[in-house]
Amino acid sequence: MHPILYSFGTFHLFGYGVGPIQLYSYGFCLALALGISITLFARDAGLYIAPRIHLARQEAFQRTYDLAVWVILASIAGARLFYAVENYPEFVGHWWEVLFVWQGGLVFYGGLFGGALAGVLWFKRNRWPLAYSADLLAPYVSLGQAIGRMGCFLNGCCYGIVDEKHGVVFPGIGDGAPHLPTQLWELYGDLALFAALWWVRRHTLKYPWLTLSAYGLTYGILRFGIEYWRRDWDKRYLIYFVSASQAVSALLVVLSLAAMVWILWRGPKKAA
Repeated sequence: MHPILYSFGTFHLFGYGVGPIQLYSYGFCLALALGISITLFARDAGLYIAPRIHLARQEAFQRTYDLAVWVILASIAGARLFYAVENYPEFVGHWWEVLFVWQGGLVFYGGLFGGALAGVLWFKRNRWPLAYSADLLAPYVSLGQAIGRMGCFLNGCCYGIVDEKHGVVFPGIGDGAPHLPTQLWELYGDLALFAALWWVRRHTLKYPWLTLSAYGLTYGILRFGIEYWRRDWDKRYLIYFVSASQAVSALLVVLSLAAMVWILWRGPKKAA
């Protein structure tokens, strides 16, 4: 594919040669995903959260970017830790290389849980309504995932199993075989989830945690299915699953479904 979007030639700065500098497609898409998602949530924070906590709209907008710094750092740490645990044989005898995030090896679920933990701590510390904030944010997580998967496709990672009929050759793999473009499958699915969650959010916000639970249920089902085409069926994780991500997806679906049943049984929050 196109792992490098653009390469800047060598130039001189203060008498020193600098470069060449390369713009990587995955890093660009990741930055774009974070920038768009954070900006949209910052807008909602100014419109909907600021009046609840007696903040000026602009101040709430600016504080959201402070939240973003902590979420980004925690997401990278969580994504790398998940990868290291799932692929621990790679690091036996040289565990310090877990810190080398620039070498690649990040897992979305690790980033999701790391970012979620940082978000919860930040919301609690700044006394923002936790459930309301999480429900407002949920659709933008799906949007960010979609943009990030485009980066995966351009970078040639997170591909699926070999399929002669429907596969795409990713030069970076080096085997010359056509692999299923599962990155694009998830991209389309994430965009559909974003549209659906954003549309129903106006109705579900009166049920605290319902929008977030709906995200967990729908994304868990999507990722659970896609994993069958990303991994070989003859390999098993915890006996029943083809990968750690599929096992986490199954757990996420069960917990989210249970949460939705409990939330709907409890009824809407009158204060909303």
